[in-house]
Amino acid sequence: MADNALKEGVVLDSGAAKYRIVKVLGQGGFGITYLVMGELRVGNVTTEAKFAIKEHFPSAFCMRVEDRVLPRYEKLAEYERSKADFIAEARKLHALGTQNDNIVKVNEVFEMNGTAYYVMQYINGQSLASYVAMKGKLSYHEALKLLAPIFDAVDFLHKSRINHLDIKPDNIMLHAGLHGIVPVLIDFGLSVHFKRNGDKTSPKGVQGVSEGYSPLEQYAGIKEFIPATDIYALMATLLYCITGATPKSAAELRLPEIRSSLAKIVPQDAIAGICKGLNKSYEDRTASIAVLKSDLGLSAAGGTDTTVLDIADSGKSRVRTIAYSIVAICAVVIVLLLWSKGKGASTAGADAAAGTPDTAIIKNEAPADSAPGQEAAKPTVTPEPSQAPEPKTEPQPAKPEKSTEPAKPVPAKPAATTTGTLDLGYGTWTGGIKNGEPDGRGKIVFSAAHCVDRTTTYEANPGDYFVATYDNGQLISGKLYDTYGNLIKTIIP
Repeated sequence: MADNALKEGVVLDSGAAKYRIVKVLGQGGFGITYLVMGELRVGNVTTEAKFAIKEHFPSAFCMRVEDRVLPRYEKLAEYERSKADFIAEARKLHALGTQNDNIVKVNEVFEMNGTAYYVMQYINGQSLASYVAMKGKLSYHEALKLLAPIFDAVDFLHKSRINHLDIKPDNIMLHAGLHGIVPVLIDFGLSVHFKRNGDKTSPKGVQGVSEGYSPLEQYAGIKEFIPATDIYALMATLLYCITGATPKSAAELRLPEIRSSLAKIVPQDAIAGICKGLNKSYEDRTASIAVLKSDLGLSAAGGTDTTVLDIADSGKSRVRTIAYSIVAICAVVIVLLLWSKGKGASTAGADAAAGTPDTAIIKNEAPADSAPGQEAAKPTVTPEPSQAPEPKTEPQPAKPEKSTEPAKPVPAKPAATTTGTLDLGYGTWTGGIKNGEPDGRGKIVFSAAHCVDRTTTYEANPGDYFVATYDNGQLISGKLYDTYGNLIKTIIP
């Protein structure tokens, strides 16, 4: 494989910039990634910066002659289809990376040497795999906090109908950001983008699996958009972080063994969520990131924060955090002192305006810290010679003022999912129910003709049944069967 890589010092010219190869960062069956130095011009100054460049090189379909890549004659069609997928991947990543900081960013794509290249950010950090290998097993909460931004990145991909299909610790890079360590999802070489009608947006001749992280359905080849496939890989990655070991292959994985190994280190509810995400059948597996986060104890909207971890530059991050905290505390103290001083000055000014400067004013109010019903301390004032002493009066404790602010409403607890039957008017739902809507896995038996999903406009007939997964009334995916159990259509909004 080493002979297939371009040599150190080779220059790649995209037309917009030139990149000099420094070394190989990694290589697999479908491409080679290099560390390069590229020229940047800022104003009148030209400087160099590090980038990563991925080269399309499917070794089974091509060979290298000097710097050029030549397709093997009998594999010409496969090579051209693979290159088209590679370029489509680059363009897709360019668009996605501008919208999510936890997806690797691509700058440009170009063709040269008979093949294609794309330029992406160089992540000066380490992979999640090497981090766990170096540090050892992570606690459940540490692993969950670290992976939460990746969950949200995958959710972002799924909303664009993209399956990543190669999520694993080696493809999650960690680098130091301004406020902590930022995890970034890389390597979209196996990813597939599906249209609304279920077709792929490119031929995508490349298929592959990663032992321990790919579910059973991926071994047969992914032919439809299945979010649950990536969810399996995410849970296998979480398992690696907690146990420090690569999970068994999907065919050998046993959920009772997983439950036993996690019993003393992971909350029971979370164990159930992890196992649901590792189910062998994707139809019984967690179907969406929103449901997964709920099962693991993450808020639906949370999980995008970065976290400070003990890797390169993390010590500096902690020092910065402490320094920022001290500065913030000092700023609060200064503001309080200035406010108190300003309040005293304004009170004195108001008192002076109410009477002559030499007149002592006594207010029969209880001190702020006097308890209700407790006698307030009697003020002693020496009257001016021309002023007769006022008769002594016992000060009354101040009555608490009635609040004019409306009582704050107590936030309602989120509705829990229950199991039962629900009359939908056109049929009966049996399964999870939340807020009066189908939620989770279940089945609809149709009693009347009904449009199953507005985006597909496919209509079910009386007697048909729909095995589907919903998220609080919103369809995630499902399979429509006729009365005899024959599959009619797979429906994914």
